[in-house]
Amino acid sequence: MRTTPSAHRITLVAITLAALIIGLSGCIGRADLSDRADEIEAALSALPGVEKISGEYQNGFDSGRRLVYRVDMAPGATDGDLVNVAETLNSEAGDDFVNFERDLTLRLPHISVALNGKPDIGQLRQQLPRLRSLTSALSAETLSWEANNDNDLDDSLTIRDSDGDAFTVLSAVRDVFGSQQMRVNYGNSGTSAWEVEFPYSLQAQNTLAAALHSGTREMNKIEIDDDHVTFASARLTTEANATTKLTTLIDQINGGTSEPWRFTWLAEQPGGRQNNKTPGGTVSVGACTYDMKSNSEREPARFLTSNALKIQDTLRAKYDTCP
Repeated sequence: MRTTPSAHRITLVAITLAALIIGLSGCIGRADLSDRADEIEAALSALPGVEKISGEYQNGFDSGRRLVYRVDMAPGATDGDLVNVAETLNSEAGDDFVNFERDLTLRLPHISVALNGKPDIGQLRQQLPRLRSLTSALSAETLSWEANNDNDLDDSLTIRDSDGDAFTVLSAVRDVFGSQQMRVNYGNSGTSAWEVEFPYSLQAQNTLAAALHSGTREMNKIEIDDDHVTFASARLTTEANATTKLTTLIDQINGGTSEPWRFTWLAEQPGGRQNNKTPGGTVSVGACTYDMKSNSEREPARFLTSNALKIQDTLRAKYDTCP
């Protein structure tokens, strides 16, 4: 059947109206709550112990829905003052922001508490005295607690610039938090970084501490999960005697944990990288789990320096289980 021009125009108008209706219906449910966000910020700023507050409200299709408050507490603020901020936020927000990503950060001198999702008041009451106790015990410059109340991620504790070595810090964390499940990140300027999934048993810690009694200056990072080292890396200031240094470090870690685990290293080069090749490599210790799709595995000679390739071949022949 032949369509007349007038019928064609009517069809276009109908399509346009339908698109407009659909667009408007998509906006329904995204009411502007910026005034409510401002009211909540004002209510929080008036609470005892609050020194400074900044808020962030987003409610866009591209930016997503977010309600964020960062609160600087006065140096003398009590645990009750911090709990009061979280409780007030919960009561003020009510059910208005149920579909929003919510974050509340409470900051004291040397302590930061980030609550992702709706704050768990009972948990906050328990953790605050523990955090103060740990900060005092370690003389930590920065101690950050992150609680994930709206997802399945473990809570995390980050400790920076504190007294004592890594094992002293881990023992202090165990003394204060017991067997609580969380991720502990530790490191001072110029020292190796530690990422440990707690609970971490004292027996496993002591075994590793005894094995790492010396020769750990080259270690750059170590990761531990379920009482087992899963990853370690080294950074060398020179490639001189690199094989010996790396072998010593791998043997020490092996003496303090069970296989398998992954090891990487990188050596500094005067004047920077040569021909954009990597002066380092990777070893699957006690296993054969390499990413065979990566460029460095498919064509190692193109992506690793000649010295790094020789070192990698030597270490793999000694430590991995590949045929």
